[in-house]
Amino acid sequence: MKKRALAPEKSRKNVSSKTLEEYTDTLSQMINCKTVFTHNDENKAEFEKFYKILEERFPTLTQRAERLTFGSGCFVYIIRGKNAQKNIMLMSHHDVVEGGEDWHTEPFCATIKDGAMYGRGTIDTKTPLFAELQACEELLKENYAFDGINLYIGSSNNEETCGDGMVLATEYFSKNGIHFEAVFDEGGAITTGMVPSVKEKSAMVAVHEKSRHMYRCTVKKVQKGHGGLNQTSSNPISQMTAFIHEVESSKIYKSSLSSEVRGTFEVHAPYMQFPLNVVMGNISLFAPVIKKVMQKMPPARAMLSTSVAFTTISGGSPLDPQIAAKEVTSTMFLRCIREDDLYQGLEKIKKIAAKHGVEIEEIERDYCQPTDWKTKQFKMLESVINDVFPDVIVAPFLLVAGTDARRFTDVADNIFRFAPIDLNQEQYASVHGANEHIMLQNVGQCVCFYKELIRKFTV
Repeated sequence: MKKRALAPEKSRKNVSSKTLEEYTDTLSQMINCKTVFTHNDENKAEFEKFYKILEERFPTLTQRAERLTFGSGCFVYIIRGKNAQKNIMLMSHHDVVEGGEDWHTEPFCATIKDGAMYGRGTIDTKTPLFAELQACEELLKENYAFDGINLYIGSSNNEETCGDGMVLATEYFSKNGIHFEAVFDEGGAITTGMVPSVKEKSAMVAVHEKSRHMYRCTVKKVQKGHGGLNQTSSNPISQMTAFIHEVESSKIYKSSLSSEVRGTFEVHAPYMQFPLNVVMGNISLFAPVIKKVMQKMPPARAMLSTSVAFTTISGGSPLDPQIAAKEVTSTMFLRCIREDDLYQGLEKIKKIAAKHGVEIEEIERDYCQPTDWKTKQFKMLESVINDVFPDVIVAPFLLVAGTDARRFTDVADNIFRFAPIDLNQEQYASVHGANEHIMLQNVGQCVCFYKELIRKFTV
């Protein structure tokens, strides 16, 4: 990869101070709504207030776009363009996690301090949602034609709880033959210090995320006679624990460098200091060394292979602990980078299970296909980022967390996870933590980004 000359941060696209004040006012009202999803609708009034704000603050979009609702509050706006040949989806969920402790401000009351807005959702992810809606509002007011595309703007009300919002939406899209050329969701951001020895800022675009596969593991034993008088060292509990121990100690899954991880290093190599620039610039040659180093860092280790974790185990009766359990169950949670790798390892796990009398049943499969970061669509996204943020490196990466975007694997050709938020280490730590905040200047840049993105993907 070639090193691109980066412009100074002051060259970023932005909006006037008056426009930024208007943006800040709208975003503040969105932040002030405590949209924490609960299954008993505890915050239903807060969600209704939030939806009312969207109607009032984005009147042109409300009037001219079609609006679909899925489940208890997941919504999708549709702007139908002229001569539409393709569909594009912009996404950001509007539910947030609880406020938590150690805040310097009230988490559900937007507070402006030191050039930043504090409040739950400023990063995750009401600011991106505001910017998407605001970009569409402005383009519609300008009578922008949206030539060649149908633009969808989707937002789930229960992403934080792995809810059904976008699941129902994608089922609708599949049933109605609606396929997307590209989907844009949260997941990556503009960060500093995420790649060793690189001093420049990086726009990290997640082109893949680790999947979620759940299996129920069960041991059953028919006990003859009085259980308390027929104790044995070979029982469902000992069988299950022996199975778990052998799986965890067998190193079923070997580490490898996926194309996404290689891409992160390849793009950043020219910006690294010696000797890392040489190592990462020759990944095939130094792959064993790179993997060995990454294995020592938990966040990096998660990017190397399928992970196995036993998350629950139960059996026996607490009311009669003298009687051995006749049935023991455990949940095995696997997260893979590539599904073929998962299934190859699963065959080995099943052989271990058979040896210990354990039955394995799949109870959840949640796999998302990776997106090739060398496609035309990625290059188009890269050019938009370079245009709005000319001071940053644009690189693909593998996300080890989860997003609503994974729901689109069967109805989209390209899935990109990137929010144009510029995060320092303090802000990064505030996601799901205390004192979540965004710099005000960045709010205007977010709107500029989505306007350019829409223009770029319009024929």
